[in-house]
Amino acid sequence: MALMASSILAAAMLAGIPEADASYTRLGPEQAATAANITAPATASAAPVTALQQAASSADPGDTIALESGLYNESLIVGRSIELQGLDTGSGRPAFSPASGRVILAAGGAVLHGFSIGEPASGENCTLEVVLPATIYYNDIAGRGAVCPEGPASWNSSQEISYLYESRVLRSRLGNYWADYSGRDANNDGIGDEPVVLNEKNIDYYPLIHPVDRYGVDDEKEVKQELISARLNQSFSISLPANPTTGYQWFVYYDHALLRLESSEFEIGTVAAATPRVGAGGTSVFVFTPLQPGKTTIRFVYKRSWENIVADTRAYHVQITP
Repeated sequence: MALMASSILAAAMLAGIPEADASYTRLGPEQAATAANITAPATASAAPVTALQQAASSADPGDTIALESGLYNESLIVGRSIELQGLDTGSGRPAFSPASGRVILAAGGAVLHGFSIGEPASGENCTLEVVLPATIYYNDIAGRGAVCPEGPASWNSSQEISYLYESRVLRSRLGNYWADYSGRDANNDGIGDEPVVLNEKNIDYYPLIHPVDRYGVDDEKEVKQELISARLNQSFSISLPANPTTGYQWFVYYDHALLRLESSEFEIGTVAAATPRVGAGGTSVFVFTPLQPGKTTIRFVYKRSWENIVADTRAYHVQITP
């Protein structure tokens, strides 16, 4: 298999220069499985390239591809240092379970998190193969037999992550849930006391005791979304309910190349303004100006700056036309 991986790696590794602003691509199971709209020499044995494979092959280093809930039966070769994010859109973790072949991480710096990694297909000895150093964390993995670590990899998050477990907010690096793990959790933090050792260069030091759905982590589940149609250089506003007296505020994340944040202000509600009272809520108003045509997403998180608990999240998909 090492020889096969080496030939795949040579074909998959394409030169690329990261852009100043990484892009975000989102696909569902049906979109991912469709044939990509590309022109290639026809051969009798060539299988059609899926939209998911095309997205992975054409992405720039640092880009993110988010896959929605569902079953992904296609094999995949990741030959660039991109992030593959599994997004629970209400039907559980997106699951990699190729009918033939496997998912191959063939790029140093690739990241994979938020997925369910199923049992190997018939004739395969694993579902996930790691050729070059990559980061794999916060996944449900069928067991040690579902992975083939050809090269050294990190099976934990690169940094500590705040997570909700058993009604407590904790902070730690997070590994993966392994279905065949039988370690203990003496301090009840949801992380096993003994590591999962795949080989001497591949060790999950922070294995999860339970499947990832038992843990609350930001950005791993679908958030409320709305679609905004905007015109170039014509400002638009987004209003969100807020109450600063509680300590909560909206934190906003957006693409600075496509949008400019003109202002963000709190407005007292009409009833509260007429009859002022302590603790009255109102509305946070954010005004943006589109800078160039394109598609982007504005994400809001409602939380206290000194806490790890997120009270609410919102996402607005913006389509900017000339």
